[in-house]
Amino acid sequence: MNPPVSERLWPERALRRHPIERVFACGRQLHPPLYSHVVNFPRLELPLRGCYENQIESGGRIITVRLRPGAALFAAPNCWNLPVWRPGLELMSLLFGAKQIGVSIVTARRRQGPQLAARKFSLPRPVTGPVPPLLEAMVQLPPGNGASEIFPELARALLQCVRHLLQQPPLPTPAGRAHALLESVCVFLQNHYQYDITRNSVAEQFGVTPNHLSRLFQMQGHMTFSNYLTHVRIDRAKHLLWQYNLKLDEIALRCGYHDTPYFCHVFKRLTKSTPAEYRVKARALRAGLEAPPANHS
Repeated sequence: MNPPVSERLWPERALRRHPIERVFACGRQLHPPLYSHVVNFPRLELPLRGCYENQIESGGRIITVRLRPGAALFAAPNCWNLPVWRPGLELMSLLFGAKQIGVSIVTARRRQGPQLAARKFSLPRPVTGPVPPLLEAMVQLPPGNGASEIFPELARALLQCVRHLLQQPPLPTPAGRAHALLESVCVFLQNHYQYDITRNSVAEQFGVTPNHLSRLFQMQGHMTFSNYLTHVRIDRAKHLLWQYNLKLDEIALRCGYHDTPYFCHVFKRLTKSTPAEYRVKARALRAGLEAPPANHS
């Protein structure tokens, strides 16, 4: 019997040849640049071949880091990085979502955008076990001050845990496979919402037809593809309004909208307030040291 796709795609040989020796941690104090990657779940990215160049925030300033095999980039929730996709780069990206672990092996053949050759699979995230505490330790660990030695150990342990999960029985039923595909698409949208993505381009990424993708959302997700993408984008806009003092034009662009009035219209339709009104409420909450508004997306 052939091993499952997840085991066939896992780059065991490359990871053994270049174990993680250094981890760069992303920050979030400064404004995220346009088209930077910023999502509300942790991410671990490892170059398997070539050079993975990024701008990240470190110590309150923006720096450029160049990662080669043996190095990794860790982004805690809502931290950002701005990658440069150079031809010849092969990258493994682990996305630790609320319901699953998404794994992508990306080969850079073009210089920008999500139009990259990618092989993807997903794993159910355990409710218990070592993965959540390992992630929490990496999130809570401040960069520097000796953390440079602890980060690689935690990252290597995290990889071993994910590797172990690959050996668990996959979801056997067609409904289970459909749900797993939907979760993978949702993680993809949460990680690429800032780009000009469409139903057709996402369907191509996952090797399905656009109509199949629409049926998947309607039957498994109980909403349309467009509605889900809109909710993701407006949720990220709410975070930017809460966290940063960006202009509305800049927030719209960072959330995939090139038309600011249209962005404001969609924002008000979903939240019942304009972006400006939401920002005023958010600042009042911050002044009162209260938590940000709940995420209903």
